[in-house]
Order: sequence, then structure tokens, then C-alpha cells
Amino acid sequence: MSKTVTISSLVRQAAKSETDFVSTVEQVFAEEPYDRVADFFDRLNIPRSVEGDALQEPIATLTATCHKVGEYAEEQQISNGMQKYMERHQKKLKWHAQRPSIEGGRNVLLLAREAMLVTELRLARLHALLQTKDELTPQEWAIARELMNRSYLAFRDVLAQVGGAWIDAATTQLDRQDLEELLGNFYEIVDHAVRRLEEHREKIEERRQALAVLPPGFDPVKPPIYFGGDLMGRGPWKQFWNVVEDRAHHFREALS
Repeated sequence: MSKTVTISSLVRQAAKSETDFVSTVEQVFAEEPYDRVADFFDRLNIPRSVEGDALQEPIATLTATCHKVGEYAEEQQISNGMQKYMERHQKKLKWHAQRPSIEGGRNVLLLAREAMLVTELRLARLHALLQTKDELTPQEWAIARELMNRSYLAFRDVLAQVGGAWIDAATTQLDRQDLEELLGNFYEIVDHAVRRLEEHREKIEERRQALAVLPPGFDPVKPPIYFGGDLMGRGPWKQFWNVVEDRAHHFREALS
């Protein structure tokens, strides 16, 4: 019998480089049970940026990880691990915003890259999950809503640091030429990630229209747009979107 790979070794493997990060995440989703996937993300760190990292290259996609999705409760467990990953790295971004440097700036861009990659992964898996059945229990729809809301709000919090506190500190305390060389066309990567958020919301809403929720003892109903702070409602979405667009614009124009 082959020896089970420890979560610690998978975490170390993923931290070697962005390429290893991507390949290890794909390996984990392909080979590990859902509780170990959640544990992996709960303990996962990003690779430390090194000279030669292609920070301006388009971010990899992890669509292969969506070929196998679990039940709603299992996907919620994975999302909990991903949420802890995002929250831990938001704290790292706050640390860099208080201590801006060019060397640390490379790590900021890498943190942002992996946060965008994980956000895309979370939403792609949500789409795959919503395709697994046409009729949901109220609990399953509540889980789907939670998966969407936490994915979007975690991205907003990352962008608030990168396109707010960190870029403000960097532009006031770092050499302008060095900062321009560091950032390059990174604003295009941020803008692309923001556009993808809007595309994902449109796809989720389109799928919502085709689903039904089965309350016990009642006739099927269309999944409700709003209960408990949902971003699919017009008001909450507008407020959320204004913040995201503002931070993306601020990052784009910071060196203008």
C-alpha cells in the first residue's frame, strides 16, 4: 500500500513557486477527499516571490479542478478552508501596506495573483455545483448563496488592500521608477479579474432562473434573490460593485 501524502508535504510543495502552486492545487482536487482538500487550503501559503517570477503574465486557470465536485455540504467544507486561506493572506497584505518596499511589493503582487486565482476557482466550482441538480433543498440554496457571497467579499477585501492601503503607501514612500518597473501592466490583470466577477454573477443569475427550491410541505419555488445579505439583490450588488470598481480604478491610476 502506498503511503498517504501528508497535508504538510502538499503545502510545502505548493509553496515552491506559482507553477508548483497551480499543479499542487490541481493534484489535491483530483486525488484527495473533501476533508483533506479543506485542510490543505486551511494551511496553505503562497510561494514567496523570487527574481524572475512572471508577475505580469496572465493568471493560470484551474478549470480541471471543476471536473469533480461534491455534495453541497462537502463544497461548503472546502469553501471554509478557502475562506481561511483568503483571510490569512489579507492580513499579510495589511502587513505589507504598513511596511512598503519594492522587495515586499513583489510578494504583494503574488498574493494578489493567488487571491484572484483562488476566487476564480471558487466561483467556477460553484457553477459546476449548481449544474449537478435542478431542484434544491432550502439548505442547499443557502449554501450556494454562502459560497458566492464569501467568494466575492473575500476578493473585495483583498482588492481594498492592494488597490487602497498598499498602493497608497507605495506611491508615497517608494521610488517612482522602481515602482513603475514593479507594477508594469499589473493593472490589466486586476481589471480582467474584476470583469470576470461580473461575468460570474451573470452566469449565476442565469442558472438561478432555471433552478427550483423545494420547501418541505410546499410547492417548488424559484430560488429567492434575497435573504441574509445576498449580493444578487440590486442594492447590495450596487454597493459592492462601486467599491470594487473604485479600488480597481484607484490602482490603475495610481501612477498616472
